[in-house]
Amino acid sequence: MEAGWLPTAYHGKGNAQLKALLVEDDTATRLLLEGILRKKGLEVRACPSAEEALTLLQEEFAALIFLDIHLPGMSGLELCHCIRQSEQGDYYYILVGTANNRADDLKQILEAGANDYIAKPYQPSLLDVRLSVAEAQIREISSRKRLESELKFLASHDPLTKLHNRNQLEKVIGGAIEQARRGISSFLLYLDLDNFKLVNDTLGHNSGDRLLVELARILKESCRSDDFLVRFGGDEFVIVFREVEEATAMQIAERIRHRLDKFVFSEKGKIFHLATSIGIVPIDSSQTPAQILATADSACYAAKANGRNRVELRRNETRRIARMASDADWSSRIREAIQKNFLALWFQPIIGFDKRSILYHEALIRYIGPSSPQPIAPQTFLGALERAGQLVQLDRFVISNAMLALKKSRDLTLAVNLSGLSFGDDYLPQYVIQQLELHGVEAERLILEVTESELIKDLDHAAGLIQRLQKEGVRFAMDDFGSGFCALSYLKNLPVNILKIDGVFVQGLPEQPFNQVVIQAILTIAKKMGIVTVAECVETGEEFELLAELGIDYAQGYFVAEARQRPYQLSELSKNLASRKSLK
Repeated sequence: MEAGWLPTAYHGKGNAQLKALLVEDDTATRLLLEGILRKKGLEVRACPSAEEALTLLQEEFAALIFLDIHLPGMSGLELCHCIRQSEQGDYYYILVGTANNRADDLKQILEAGANDYIAKPYQPSLLDVRLSVAEAQIREISSRKRLESELKFLASHDPLTKLHNRNQLEKVIGGAIEQARRGISSFLLYLDLDNFKLVNDTLGHNSGDRLLVELARILKESCRSDDFLVRFGGDEFVIVFREVEEATAMQIAERIRHRLDKFVFSEKGKIFHLATSIGIVPIDSSQTPAQILATADSACYAAKANGRNRVELRRNETRRIARMASDADWSSRIREAIQKNFLALWFQPIIGFDKRSILYHEALIRYIGPSSPQPIAPQTFLGALERAGQLVQLDRFVISNAMLALKKSRDLTLAVNLSGLSFGDDYLPQYVIQQLELHGVEAERLILEVTESELIKDLDHAAGLIQRLQKEGVRFAMDDFGSGFCALSYLKNLPVNILKIDGVFVQGLPEQPFNQVVIQAILTIAKKMGIVTVAECVETGEEFELLAELGIDYAQGYFVAEARQRPYQLSELSKNLASRKSLK
């Protein structure tokens, strides 16, 4: 939310006309209240039902919502709760009219999220007081939300140029690095004004600031909407060109250099011709964000050393060629491994906090080739397979081998991880159903795991695919839940059975009170929706015990003094299942 963004009712000054939504099914009462609200100076929209109210709120924000507790269809309490759960839920002031004055009834109104209530039949003097209090509270909410919005903006933006500051830069470069692993190229530009110090020393810092504002404007006009612009410090700027080929990145960089070369800064009777030195580098998956920035800075320095007012490109051809060779090697090795059975499934249990009950096992693929005496985890080769378009083939190999394990061990329930490519495959449901029927395996014993980021790419497709296979009995788990920070808002549209809470919230949990609050929020919603919760990456006894106290259902990870929680092979599976009570 950028600075200045607030619902419409909050844009104005202190005396701006407030908007109200009146929800009352009795026509006479609705018309009476509508007249009273208008006399108070409010802009009023009215409707007889909660369903219509929700539609009106989607069309236009209303700071005050005055609703009757008894409505046809959805009740006033349900409407109140629904509004509070919306994205702008805490922006509203909700006043509830009720004929019930028992303490329990009033408590329910407040617990549903109402700010205040008023007894029916309405007494004009009391109604006037309640509305005056509501207006005062709305003004206070407006002021507070405006301040929160501005502070949030300043936390991530430069107050002078309004460009992003460097706080989010590492995260953005990290995202581009992840894309680079999938073969999607991005570039980072490092820009430094030539002779900016001359303007500051000659005209003063205020003039220097105005020059920087002009520079920011030129950069924004020269870049694409998806490019990430950062004032890195002083007269230094960084731009991340996302999902772009080298030729396009260089074209934009030259456009910026040319525009600044032609730009004339005139102030206090003095004229300055500006130029800039630019370094540009590909974002390489083999480097850290700090290393990429350092390389771009070095390229910028080289541009200055080579005469200024130029663009210097630094390629990393050695790494690129090495990666291509590695990709080709792994592509060939995995193709051979599928044919010659050099791939094996290992199993890790998801256990209850009694340390006996097992919800299911997760199937983990390992490469055990003739030249690899130790099992190799998939993180080593998945990027290469994705770039080579082989992930669907690998996923199908894992599914078919999981069926063999399920057929052999009738007490086993097994989860299989799906790549984004497989999840986007329209033929996936047909293949899964065929494999279940071929091996005589009950669908309820199969769980398909998909990461949160893949699920939210296309919500309609995801929901449709999940529902199709759920009709057959297959269950779904959302992996790495919470990693996208907006997962809770998507959860209502994705009928998953299991939430696997991202390990980033679990690791070091006893010393992370914020993460504890996040987990409690996830747990509350999951329980209301009947979804089972699993904490990932549980590595210490302290984490395990705290998660049990918080109420999480199951855990997965390398627990202290629990060597048996490490992945094991099929030969060990029967022994492990026999020692615990398996829950399907």
